Parts: sequence; structure tokens; C-alpha cells
Amino acid sequence: MRAASIDIGTNTIRLLVADCQNNEGFKPIFRKELITRLGGGFASEGGISEAAMARTIDGLKDFQKIITKLRTDEVIAVATSVVRRALNKDTFIEKVRKEAGIEIHLISGVTEAMLAAKGALLPLQEAFDHALIFDIGGGSTEFIFTKGTRHITMESIDLGVVHLAEVFLLNDPPQKNELVALDKTIQAKIQPVKQRFRDYGLYPFKPDCRVILIGIAGTPTTLAAIDLKLVKYERTRVTNHTLNSGRIVEIFQQLTKKTAAERLLIAGLQKGREDLIIPGVLIVKGIMNTFGFSTLRVIDSGILEGIMLSIHHQER
Repeated sequence: MRAASIDIGTNTIRLLVADCQNNEGFKPIFRKELITRLGGGFASEGGISEAAMARTIDGLKDFQKIITKLRTDEVIAVATSVVRRALNKDTFIEKVRKEAGIEIHLISGVTEAMLAAKGALLPLQEAFDHALIFDIGGGSTEFIFTKGTRHITMESIDLGVVHLAEVFLLNDPPQKNELVALDKTIQAKIQPVKQRFRDYGLYPFKPDCRVILIGIAGTPTTLAAIDLKLVKYERTRVTNHTLNSGRIVEIFQQLTKKTAAERLLIAGLQKGREDLIIPGVLIVKGIMNTFGFSTLRVIDSGILEGIMLSIHHQER
């Protein structure tokens, strides 16, 4: 069976088409990603803007053409943070159904985290006892703690790079007081996650257990691409790339000294992420500092692959 999974995020929409192969899992045959910034200009009173809807629907129409051309048997599309929060979510979902021919499943933060964890652990090349996986999105950040490949707990918090960039980064390059205020906000959001881990008896991590930190989605993969100086993005090189905290600080300092236009000249930084990368890296730094990690492992696999694994298991 040929299947397609679509992730409609606050900043990016992504498509994966793959062939499900009996006991062999699935074989990806096509991938595409478009930055449509669905959450751009989002307001709690007005919801998703008309312009953001139009950009995203145009991208989904493009996805539908590809899906049709590849003769796909099943399509599962999920929407996450910004659609969950939007007062006009039903309008958006109906417009996508009518104009792009795609049925959207609105998933909870917990379901989002479960799918992300399934996909993140699929290509991992390291022995471990526990994994703390984080997924920084445009509208929210998810945390998944696993024992082996079995998830133990999941947290989803209202901490997304699109909103943070729009609220805090008012100057280009950003001023020191903006970065300080942004960092304080991020720390205040992450600390309760740490406390809940304490309450569950999961933190501090046991000294005799191998606990690894895994970052998925746009910010960690961009950090890896910058570190590798990738003029053209390569998933295979990014996945399982490791970064230490010192190198992440170096990249952050490099980014904050430049204007958005100058950042686009940095190898590995995708157009559309030139402003979002700054709050994204601060979230990464905040997570590493809060939980005491000095090394980050980057994985370019997550919700799309998690959906595909679910389709494959259902088919079997």
C-alpha cells in the first residue's frame, strides 16, 4: 500500500509519501516541506489570518497534486498547535477540505508527542536506557520521556518560535534586552516541565542509566545543518549528528550579531527560518541547561514517520 502523511504545523507543512512493505516497515519515496507560517499574525481573538490560511491552502493544493500523481492509496493529515488554539479552526479545516481535497485530523498535544516519539526513535544509532525527546514547533514544544522505545510520559507546552519571534524580536539584529526578556520567558515555561518530571520521580536522572537528549524538527535540524555547513540540506548527514553545548552557544552568538538578511548567507539556514532560529536556539539552550545535558543528538524524523508507522501497523 502507498500512503501519505501530512503534518500541518504553525510554521511549516510537510509531506511524506511511502510504500508500506508488509513486515519491512515502510520505504519513503517522496518528501516535501513548505514554510507557510500558518501561525503568522495569529491572534487569540481573531485566530488564523486569511493570508496565512491562503498560503497554507496553496501549499496543500500542491501536496494534493503530488499525492494524486503518485497514486497514493491512503492519506492522513494532522494539524497541531495553532489550529488547536484557533477560534476559526473549523473554518480552516472546511476550507482545506473543499479547496485542497484533504481531510484534516486535529490532534492533541499528547498525540502529537506520541507520534513524534515513534518517528524520532526509528533511525537512532545509539544505545540508551532512556531518551528525552523534544520537538520545538511554531506554536508549541513537546517533551517525551522514554524507557527504551516505550514512552513513559509526555508534556506539551505553549512555547512556539513563531509567537516568540513576533512578540520579542522587534529589532534587527535583536537587542540585548530583547534576548534577555525572551530567555526569561522561555525559562519560565520550561521550569514547570522539570518540576513535573520531579513529581513523577523521573528527575534527577539515575546516575547508572544512559539518558540521551534528542532534538527533532526545524530548530535542531537547522543547528546541525549550520554546524555541518550544508549548502544543500542532507537528511542522512543531519540525522544522528551531535552538537555540544559550547558549539550551540557559538552558533547562537553568530546568529544574534547578524541581521535577518545576513543570517540567510549562513550555510545551512533555510529561508523562512532566519528570525525563528533565534528563539528556537534559546529553547534548545534552555532545555539543555534545565535538564543538565551537555550533548544534543539531532534526528530528522518525527510526526510524519510516526504517522506512517501507525498506518503500517494498522495495515498489518
